[in-house]
Amino acid sequence: MSQTDKRRLLAEGLAAGEDDAALHARLVAAGVSAAAAKYEVDRLAKDPMAAMLRRQAARTAKQGWLLDNQQRLALEADGGFALDTLERPDPDHFYRHYYEANRPAKIAGLVERWPALARWSLDHFARVSGDAIVEAQVERESDPDYELAKDDHRRLVRFVDLIDWLRKDEASNDIYLTAYNSGANAAALAPLWDDMAPIDLLDGTRTRDGFFWLGPKGTLTPWHHDLTNNLLVQVVGRKRVRMAPPWAFARMRNSRHCFSDWGNDVLPAGTGDTGTPPVLETIIGPGEAIFLPVGWWHQVEALDLSASMSFTSFRRPNAHVEDYASYGAIG
Repeated sequence: MSQTDKRRLLAEGLAAGEDDAALHARLVAAGVSAAAAKYEVDRLAKDPMAAMLRRQAARTAKQGWLLDNQQRLALEADGGFALDTLERPDPDHFYRHYYEANRPAKIAGLVERWPALARWSLDHFARVSGDAIVEAQVERESDPDYELAKDDHRRLVRFVDLIDWLRKDEASNDIYLTAYNSGANAAALAPLWDDMAPIDLLDGTRTRDGFFWLGPKGTLTPWHHDLTNNLLVQVVGRKRVRMAPPWAFARMRNSRHCFSDWGNDVLPAGTGDTGTPPVLETIIGPGEAIFLPVGWWHQVEALDLSASMSFTSFRRPNAHVEDYASYGAIG
């Protein structure tokens, strides 16, 4: 075994918090003689990088303990690990018990006066903006990393052509007009704001500040967490939303940026186990919304032709993305 291989094994053990005896056993199990393994482990006492790895492993263990306690508290709560449904929540109550508590909620009655609930359809979209050129995410099914590589899938299309394709009502994850395209589509889709009204939970001074989503049945946003708090409002069709809490980080298999290696896997609703995270699951239909707190993992699947809006313009600072890199976040 090369010296590099030995050092890699030791680094893995140190990062896992192993003591000298466990490190020695790790090397011996890999084929290193007992004497050579003792020599390598003894050298670590004078290695500043080994000392730093041990300190970091201790910090990680402490963070794990804190997250485990958050899990215990969540599971011991009245009603257990569950998703609350709120009906026309008072903003003060919402902010105190959900936004500030980093707790998701399904919400009804927020947009019951929106004309969009009656107006939005493919015919309506064609009438008000059909001649516009819009940007969409396309050819997603050919790329397992379509969310991570969003820029590679941006295409300009005639809105009416996209609408005609959607009229086929075929299940697909290949084309989706998403929040990521909203900047490019702001002018083209501006008439749709006439079909909406202010939402009490949001900052009323930030008008026309949201993101439009349109896609067929079968569009799937894989497991990830956002870098802001989000309110997802369903207008046309239904979406299934699965969520996992931040304290389940170790089971979310996060190796790149804000994405989970679970990808499009269907994780079962429930309290999870040693290998899978606890998951909340719900379906939102027209007029319903879901509050997705920053850091909560989620996966969203369209069960029908779907049109939605999402908003980040809350009454509290919501620019968590600005300091994301300073924490040495993955990816």
